[in-house]
Amino acid sequence: MLKLDVFAESLFSGNPTWVVFDADTLDEVVMQRIAYELGSPETVFIMRSKKADVRLRFFNGDSEEPISGHSTIGALWAMADQGAFGTSFGSRHRAETSVGILPFYVELSPEGTKRVWMTQKRPLFSKVEEVTEVASALGIGAESIFHKEFPMSRASTGLPCLLVAVRSLEVIERLNPRPNELVSLCKDLEVGAVAVYVWGGFDSSTTVHTRCFLPTPSFHEDPASGMPAGALASYIADNDFIPRDRLGEVIIEQGHFMGRPSRIHIRIEKRGSTIKKVDVGGSVRPTVRGKITVP
Repeated sequence: MLKLDVFAESLFSGNPTWVVFDADTLDEVVMQRIAYELGSPETVFIMRSKKADVRLRFFNGDSEEPISGHSTIGALWAMADQGAFGTSFGSRHRAETSVGILPFYVELSPEGTKRVWMTQKRPLFSKVEEVTEVASALGIGAESIFHKEFPMSRASTGLPCLLVAVRSLEVIERLNPRPNELVSLCKDLEVGAVAVYVWGGFDSSTTVHTRCFLPTPSFHEDPASGMPAGALASYIADNDFIPRDRLGEVIIEQGHFMGRPSRIHIRIEKRGSTIKKVDVGGSVRPTVRGKITVP
């Protein structure tokens, strides 16, 4: 098994995940207990698939998750690094998950696997009007939300997310979520994540900086979020908030206020007014290699 930092430009940054290989003989109870023992917010189990090149299952310390973007990238990177997908640059494959079959491709360099790109589902959007309730759940004033210019949205490229624009990095920094309120709000809106974003970031090439909160039983902030990143970049593209020639390299910063700076790359293909393709990718750094024996 491996522990990886995903969407990481350097060691001990990005979003950590455990990757467990050869998990076909493990049942749900054992996978759940392994995830609990490992202690990371997400653990991904690699299995054989009859429908695709690989099957992935995701567990946190409390339950199974339908999908985890950064764990998907991590698992596919780990397999590619072992040569599972060949040596062709940009070779295309498919991964089976609980939310469906996700295409992906591998970007290689002379040094090895450079980046894995996961193709998410075509986006779906709906407006959200509960500004006061959202602001209260995030621990900020309603005036801090940039709702008129960049309306709040429920967006999904495989995982429904609430997207909330705020006015400055200073607002992002002082977010103080009220867990019970935010979990209740997410349940009412039927979303699996809340992504709060601001235009620009610490690096001049950044499109938006985000903080993302997950309403799991063990409510927590995520240092890098692949599925919400795809939804957010799709929303930006759908509303023409950036020039079309920049849709091939949308960059999202995240995790800086947690001490784990992350960098998520998104490529959006848009034809006319329709988004045809959403690819999310990032770099991976291995931090721990080990072996687990199940009695």
